[in-house]
Amino acid sequence: MQREKKKGLKTLDRIFVVSMLAIPIIIFLNGWIFVNFNSVLMAFQIPTGEWSLLSFEKVFNNLSSQPLDKSFQIMSALKNTGLWFLKDTLMLPFQLLIAYFLYKRIAGYQAFQIIFYLPGIIPGIAISSMFSEFIAPSGPFGLILQSLGWENVPKFLADPDYAMGTLMFYSLWLGWGGNMLLLGGALARIPVEVLESARLDGANTFQEFTQFIFPLVWSTLSTLFILSMTTVFSNSGPVHLFTQGNFETATMGYWIFYKLKNGGKADYNEVAATGLLLTMIAVPVIMTLRWLIEKVEVVDY
Repeated sequence: MQREKKKGLKTLDRIFVVSMLAIPIIIFLNGWIFVNFNSVLMAFQIPTGEWSLLSFEKVFNNLSSQPLDKSFQIMSALKNTGLWFLKDTLMLPFQLLIAYFLYKRIAGYQAFQIIFYLPGIIPGIAISSMFSEFIAPSGPFGLILQSLGWENVPKFLADPDYAMGTLMFYSLWLGWGGNMLLLGGALARIPVEVLESARLDGANTFQEFTQFIFPLVWSTLSTLFILSMTTVFSNSGPVHLFTQGNFETATMGYWIFYKLKNGGKADYNEVAATGLLLTMIAVPVIMTLRWLIEKVEVVDY
């Protein structure tokens, strides 16, 4: 009787596990495997379904063409993508440095925490609207520039000479919170005894940061770098909120979104070919960088 009961419970356990796993597996198969497999097939087809390399020809023609409006030209989008990735990479050590100062509880650290984290808490639509109004020619920043003698204040979000730089500044201002939170968590895990021992051995603040803090949080820092690499071609930042890719601000992520949204089915194959080429470039680069990063010895604590 007890054996039959246990057997029945095991059967129910198996049914429960299978039913719970079935949903995410189906979502994964349908939302990732099927979509990406279909995208690879579409790269070698034309909109009518025939097999062809025409989509790749379109991509390379777009790379070499020089249209009057460069806003949605692939070379311009690739350049902006590179700038965006460079900005994100250069921000990492500064984010670690600021997280370190907050961890050391410098004077006014609580106020600095609010300053750095508050922009990330406010809804994106609200803060982007406030930013647009603030830097408009008739806004507070425009009036300040006029009072300083700048007669023709440009529309910073509607001028190719300023638009990309303005978006980069906005992203820098808004992008401190997330990574600093993760780095702050990594710093909080460091045993206090390690830093106390360093102080007793005569280590100054610079030595503490470079010789102790940096190696101890290297695993978190390298993970954040690899994650930024994996999204390099899909990251579009606040482009859609401000410029919709105009004024030479489109990244590859936004270029793909724009082509799919506005080009319709006629552009699906070209986008699929572009995505396949970008994947072929990104995967070996990411794997190589990951291999090099893993060569650095990780400190366990």
